[in-house]
Amino acid sequence: MKMRSLLSLSIAGLLSAPVYATTVTGKVTDTAGQPVAGAEVKIEGSRRVAYTDENGVYRFDDVKQPHIHLHVYSSNYIHGDNDLGDVSIDQNVDFVLEPSSFENIVVTANALQSSVLESVTPVTVIGAEKLRKIEAPTLGETLKNAPGVHSTYFGPVSSSPVIRGNDGPRVKIVQNGLDVSDVSRVGPDHNVATTLSSATQVEILRGPATLQYGSGAIGGVVNVVDKRIPQYQVEGIEGEAETSYSTVNNGSYTRADVTGGSGNIVWHVDGFYRDTDNADIPGFASIDPDEDEPNGVLESSAMETSNIVAGLSYVADEGYFGFAVEQLDNEYGVPGHSHAHGEEEHEEHDEDHEGEEHGEEGVLLDVDMTRYQAAGEWHSPIRGLTNLKFAAAYTDYQHAEIEDGEPGTVFTNESSDIRLSAYHEEVNGWHGVFGLQFNHSDYNAEGEEAFTPANTTSSYALYVVEQKKVGDVTFELGGRLERTTLDAEASEVDLEVLHEEHDGEEHDDEEHEGEEHEEHAVAFNFPDYDFTSLSLSAGANWEYQEGHSIAVTLSRSERAPSQQELFSAGQHLATQSYEVGLVFDMDEEGHIEENLKGVKEEVSTNLDITFRKFTGSWGYSASFFYNQADDYIFQTSTGLIALSEHEEHGEHEEEELEGELEEHGHDEHGDEEGLPIYYFQQADADIWGFEAETYVDLTDTLRLTVFGDYIRAEIEDDNLPRTPPMRFGSELSYVNAGLSADVGFTWYDDQTEVASFETATDGYTLVNASVQYEFGAQGIDWVVFARGENLTDEEARVHTSFLKDQAPLPGRNFTMGVRALF
Repeated sequence: MKMRSLLSLSIAGLLSAPVYATTVTGKVTDTAGQPVAGAEVKIEGSRRVAYTDENGVYRFDDVKQPHIHLHVYSSNYIHGDNDLGDVSIDQNVDFVLEPSSFENIVVTANALQSSVLESVTPVTVIGAEKLRKIEAPTLGETLKNAPGVHSTYFGPVSSSPVIRGNDGPRVKIVQNGLDVSDVSRVGPDHNVATTLSSATQVEILRGPATLQYGSGAIGGVVNVVDKRIPQYQVEGIEGEAETSYSTVNNGSYTRADVTGGSGNIVWHVDGFYRDTDNADIPGFASIDPDEDEPNGVLESSAMETSNIVAGLSYVADEGYFGFAVEQLDNEYGVPGHSHAHGEEEHEEHDEDHEGEEHGEEGVLLDVDMTRYQAAGEWHSPIRGLTNLKFAAAYTDYQHAEIEDGEPGTVFTNESSDIRLSAYHEEVNGWHGVFGLQFNHSDYNAEGEEAFTPANTTSSYALYVVEQKKVGDVTFELGGRLERTTLDAEASEVDLEVLHEEHDGEEHDDEEHEGEEHEEHAVAFNFPDYDFTSLSLSAGANWEYQEGHSIAVTLSRSERAPSQQELFSAGQHLATQSYEVGLVFDMDEEGHIEENLKGVKEEVSTNLDITFRKFTGSWGYSASFFYNQADDYIFQTSTGLIALSEHEEHGEHEEEELEGELEEHGHDEHGDEEGLPIYYFQQADADIWGFEAETYVDLTDTLRLTVFGDYIRAEIEDDNLPRTPPMRFGSELSYVNAGLSADVGFTWYDDQTEVASFETATDGYTLVNASVQYEFGAQGIDWVVFARGENLTDEEARVHTSFLKDQAPLPGRNFTMGVRALF
């Protein structure tokens, strides 16, 4: 009992040690002398936050720390800063903020949490208000109109962001800075498990972000920020609720987000429910539809999702500690992911199966995820450190592929992610952070589509980021050392290859003349694969003229291969392919050697140059990038066809089936009994391009926005597959009092710069519009909104999608809803 009392007193002493009691107040105005309402004023090194009222006035009472450093944030202004030093009397501190033509939001995904305009690297932050306007059921479709960002689009039910042509294991998806730990990096049919219903902002770091997030961030980072673990005190209850309906899929969506507190205890609860039918589309889903394919609907594109999050925090002036639990249940169809075993193409052989095939087509994915997350922050813990941050997450993820009501392949992933960061006091003008990170993933898949063996991945890392401001130039240096170990269970590769015979060879079966089959099974015991990755970065942001800046970053990043890239060996029916991993030594004829092949780390040297203008009635942000990658890991079609393992047909039926494979086997997409073989390989690559966005305020209420991006990606003497096409878009927006509206279009060029065995994709233009009206009643702010998407009902096929020839974008859609904020 005495020991417990001493421990309690020690903790209380650490989190509450008053030195002074000071009042700090002031007023925040713009350069025209008008008050800035709703600005956030923080006392650095504490959890104290105040917001300016309608007159621009803020106030802090009973400030107990001797050193007071104030920072003012407002998304429409350049941020203000004033370090008062050590004070012992009441202070009156006013701020005058310069208006910004760009939304200037603090980027929490950056190690030093600089704002968008202060960032040395290219970054886009989408705030809560805009998120509510553009939110889609999937993360990729929500973010796809940000400059430099596209979507893997696997139907309206699953998609991930593509950043500068990078996706999968090169783009890290994190929730509040911690890995989401699903299996969306393994296959595009696996939806990202993070949710946007209660997100306060989404941060997109374009280009290498390996310093803080490791190998998986060599192409970029998407950080979804929410309030599941409250970090600041709240008195009373605040929140919002929303309900909406979409016509294109008869979709209903309801969500709620509530935060409350009393004293040092703050709690949070949020949740949502979404239910949709199959999506309407213009025309047929397939480019070459079968006679029985329905017109105007994308089959197997319905979804039903529910999610609930609860969090609790203890918040004091000197820090906070909190904990949250999330439960996600998501059931959705996967277009083009058919596991029917060929009967539909051979109905003449079995009349009893007539009409049965459509019930068997498609697959449902049933996702069950539980996530536990903890976070804490301690200001000025010891002399020399200004801040200490801790974050950890444990995720138990599982999804089953349901075929005819029965579980097929079951994927599981248990993952832990722990991060500890220490921020030090200024030393010779340099301030920064150093930290430790540990990540462990235990992955398993059992069933027909288990194309990778069970495996574990562990990584340990040290990182440091330092920053110094000299005049109008901010310098930033950083480095990360990471050790990654992958351990896979033994597995057998059973590959039967169909390819054309060489001229002059004879075949006993006339029906198979011109073809030969090669079948072999090889067992493999995998050694542990260990990689040590070193990443370095140097950059500078120079405000060479008031409101104008240029940022340059040079980085060298190393990436360890992912488990899918290393160990894949089997049918991946979602992408309608047979995948063969890096470790296997396969020749041009499809023969796999018994000895495993050596694998190298991917090494990327990246140059980024960003120009910004952010004051006045117009502004712009334009980024140019060049990425030279050694031993770039890519997946390419071999031109070979892998026969499936089904043996349900009789002897005569098999002969006829193989005869049809001879005729159709070299289709890019294969069919149920023959899948194209895709092989992971390494070669040097060059990727370059630009993304740009500009605003012009035509009047006080009208703004014109124009954006565009372009990417070229080459690998030796070929193009990288699924490279996004050139894109250009514009939007005209109106804001006046409580009414806002916008109308815009996005034009996609034809993509003809394609890889071997890849087909070109036609371009298209999408037209969207939205309107909303805000009003207050009985202490509640109401928002009534409507938006239209693909208003011209154009058939649009996404080049970055594996299903571009089987699943176009949804047709014309109208969404109507109401939102309440309290």
